[in-house]
Amino acid sequence: MLSPSRRITFVRHAMPVVDDGLAPAAWSLSAEGAVAASALDLPTDAVAVASPERKAVQTIALARRVATEDIATEARFREVDRVEAVHDDFRDARRAWVAGALDARHTGWEHPHAAAHRFHEGLLAHPADHLIVGTHGMVLTAWMVAQGLIPPGEAATAFWEALPLPAVVELATGGAVTVMGTPPDAALRGARGQQIR
Repeated sequence: MLSPSRRITFVRHAMPVVDDGLAPAAWSLSAEGAVAASALDLPTDAVAVASPERKAVQTIALARRVATEDIATEARFREVDRVEAVHDDFRDARRAWVAGALDARHTGWEHPHAAAHRFHEGLLAHPADHLIVGTHGMVLTAWMVAQGLIPPGEAATAFWEALPLPAVVELATGGAVTVMGTPPDAALRGARGQQIR
């Protein structure tokens, strides 16, 4: 259980260069993504930990104005483990996963409950009063659904699709959720102010 007094700032990484010759974990930020990450205004007095995926580390490093080597990493904040080719309908498979509608396309994919559980374990392992987490859209959405912060199904998909690259999602004291930039209000309706469990 997370302390209700904690503040957590989740940062979905900025736009990477999609390279089907590399695993997504090795993708670097695009030039536009680097500019967007540099424009983020993250608190400097918080503890920052990122997924080990390159695009997440780069996003947090640029936002904090430090070298990538200075960013601590946590494997449990990585994106969903999956067997996926970047093809014409890969986003459809991701939408279905986020909605919890798993099918044959998700063979070899981490289950949403498993992804949410290991993400939560990562949060418990870093008990700072204010924690910045550099992470990814699907795993963050799965965790928020598991915590009851957003509804499952279509609402979860709407939340995920509305998250910009990068996105800053604040979980404040008491569980109030705020999405900076372009908030997916419909997906969060009824969730703000709910205490996380």
